[in-house]
Amino acid sequence: MIQATSDSEVVTVKPISIGFTCWCWETQRPKAILRLAQRLGVSVKLTVKNRWLQRDVEAQVSGRNVDHFIGEFARHG
Repeated sequence: MIQATSDSEVVTVKPISIGFTCWCWETQRPKAILRLAQRLGVSVKLTVKNRWLQRDVEAQVSGRNVDHFIGEFARHG
C-alpha cells in the first residue's frame, strides 16, 4: 500500500556535513552560516575546532531547504 505524504509532515533524512577553515580572527564566518540557516529555515549544528591560528568549522545541516542552503553557502562562502 502506497501512502502519500503531505507538505506539513517532516521527512527525516541524514544531515549533510559541510566544512571550511578560516583564520581565528574571522569570527563572522560561523555567525554568517547561522544567519543563513535561520533565513532559509534549516537546522545547523556547528562544531568549531581551533588549531593555532586557524579555525576548522564543521556544520551538520538538515531540513527542507538543504539544497538551497548548500547553493547559497557555495556562492557566498
